[in-house]
Amino acid sequence: MVGAQILSIIPGRVSISVDPRLGFSYNAILSKSRALIKHVDDLHMSRSRILIKIPATTAGIRAAHTLETVDGIHTNMTLVFSLVQALACAQAGVAVVSPFIGRVKDWWAAKAIAEGNPSGLADQPLAEHPGIKLVHRIRDAYTKYGYKTQIMAAGFRKVEEIIELGRAGSEGGADFMTLPPDLLDGLRTRSGVIFPINPPPRSTSIPDSPVLYFSSDGPTEEGLAAFERDSKEEAISLDKVPEGLDKFSIDTIKLEEKVRMLVEMEANLLEIKSPKTSGFVKRGVEVAGDVHLASGEVCRRRVQVN
Repeated sequence: MVGAQILSIIPGRVSISVDPRLGFSYNAILSKSRALIKHVDDLHMSRSRILIKIPATTAGIRAAHTLETVDGIHTNMTLVFSLVQALACAQAGVAVVSPFIGRVKDWWAAKAIAEGNPSGLADQPLAEHPGIKLVHRIRDAYTKYGYKTQIMAAGFRKVEEIIELGRAGSEGGADFMTLPPDLLDGLRTRSGVIFPINPPPRSTSIPDSPVLYFSSDGPTEEGLAAFERDSKEEAISLDKVPEGLDKFSIDTIKLEEKVRMLVEMEANLLEIKSPKTSGFVKRGVEVAGDVHLASGEVCRRRVQVN
């Protein structure tokens, strides 16, 4: 399992993703998550270092609540684009939410173009970046309501976005960031990046009491209705979550095909010249057990003896 190899070289946690094609099925997400954590247990890895990565759909949040409260399995909710999603995830007791900085801006830029601004948000100052402002609002809400869910900002496009979010410090920004190698290199080579000890003040518009989408016992009819109502009002998650799942699914299919090709190539390499014949025979061995794909699918490899 790739996660086990990563854990052997880092001190922190690893997210293991469920198949994005299951994103709208509560039962399928539960089943796949439990199967993934069984592999973790079989490899004698600590569950505390694993986050099961689940899309923040209604079904996904419901499944995460069950996993956290019933199974003791910690979750990382991905494809978070709105405060409504972030609040529902925190009320469901998830460990981590991952708001997508760049894709939030994409949606607002497309909206601006549709409303007659041909440049979209190209000229917008970083302080007004809608993805960064979303993280600020999530942090303000979590602090105000006493929610313990951590924020792991993701989907950065520029080094400047990382720096701008970092200016808010721990009081207004993220607990963690997920960064690709090119942006990490950009930070390393950037000179004069100093985050303020006392972050600049920000205005906040968080209500005194949250709308309750999930109770500690799970979703209620009223809560789910409120979640659907407020998601429609915010609109962004209804567009970006299905789009994100489609993109993740395409990537998963590509990865599965690549793994299958590698498995077939490895099996073919086991064909050796027979000392008794001019032909080839295949050794009767199982090659390295199982391959665990990003989707959680297990591809078993066995070479048959002639």
